[in-house]
Amino acid sequence: MATYLEEQSPVYLDYNATTPLDESVKKAVFSALDLWGNPSSACPLGAQAKNVIDTARTSVSKLLNVAANDVIFTSGGTEANNWVLQLAVKVHKSEGREGKPHIVTTTIEHPAIIEPLKELVKDNICDVTFVPVDQASGMVDPGAIVRSLTKNTCLVTVMLANNETGVIQPIAEICDAVRRYAKQEELKHRILTHTDAAQAIGKIPVDAQQLKVDYLTIVGHKFYGPRIGALIARGIGTVPMFPFLFGGGQERNLRAGTENVPMIVGLGAAADCILAHGPSHMNHLRTLQDYFEAEIEEKLGDAVVVNFQSSNRLPNTSSVAFRKIDTTACDLLAKCKTFYASTGAACHSNVPKVSAVLLASGVSEDLASKTVRFSVGRETRKEDIDRVVSELKAMTFLSKYGSSLLNSIGIGKSVGGF
Repeated sequence: MATYLEEQSPVYLDYNATTPLDESVKKAVFSALDLWGNPSSACPLGAQAKNVIDTARTSVSKLLNVAANDVIFTSGGTEANNWVLQLAVKVHKSEGREGKPHIVTTTIEHPAIIEPLKELVKDNICDVTFVPVDQASGMVDPGAIVRSLTKNTCLVTVMLANNETGVIQPIAEICDAVRRYAKQEELKHRILTHTDAAQAIGKIPVDAQQLKVDYLTIVGHKFYGPRIGALIARGIGTVPMFPFLFGGGQERNLRAGTENVPMIVGLGAAADCILAHGPSHMNHLRTLQDYFEAEIEEKLGDAVVVNFQSSNRLPNTSSVAFRKIDTTACDLLAKCKTFYASTGAACHSNVPKVSAVLLASGVSEDLASKTVRFSVGRETRKEDIDRVVSELKAMTFLSKYGSSLLNSIGIGKSVGGF
């Protein structure tokens, strides 16, 4: 007979991985499916498609406090990030500067930054400095960024919020520090700045003007939108831009390819949703995060530790190390029945890898291997948290005292054993 835990649907606590489409986004996408005209066509059908693209562009620009022309739609965050990296190298070369281009980033970036940079280094196209973060806070020191700059630095790229720890990085301070350095050194060239804001949109206010970056990456499916994205070039005409894809003249000759109208409309609708309800959504996330962390600390005591709890973090992300379990976080998640969450590890591997981000952030290998990332969303409720904490308490107890004891009191069957 199925237990009560098994009868209920698992609680989704992996909103940093992806989010469902908001109902308003679904309606917008479905409606736009009828706008099948080519936006580049001069006929009325094409004009209708172009108009809704322009409307979506305006919505995204309002969300980020930039001009509509600063928004360039892409297939997703990976494309936008790769575009910026290649753009910076091209700018360096186009200016006739001597020496190999140099890029500064951090050790905790998303693979969409780390991996293309490794390829550029492997192909001897540029040099890269990976700046470590402070191991107490999980934040990068703007001074450490400046100390890594050279006369050949063409780009500094630092994520706005880490996808695993939730720690928010001091982007505006970094941009100020980089520009002070360029002025003090009397550099004739500009050091470009970029932030991957994928995890931050919809969770904290994101204002490109306040962040002071030249470029910013957004990803729709992280904030209840479709799986496309956009590159924000703050002040096109004052920041350099080169085409990424060649062909037609779409996106003002910067990104060729017939536009995906329904997905672009959906991205605009997701932006509109945040513009209308952002503060209440963010307050909800913070309330749930506080409740979850208070509950696990009360119910599990010193069996858990919340990584970087005192740091400035996203209001939905809790990186929790289960330090008393005698197995890995991947194994813990495989046994749990009431919820879906994740680790930074490759749990599909036969030999799970410890999260590189956690290790780079100063978390010990032992704790990193036992860390689960819980990320709440708009749909999460306190009763969901109660269910999850109840099972986590049982699983932690089970790991400590053994399944035979818990089976004897009827707990082991409810949680599926360990």
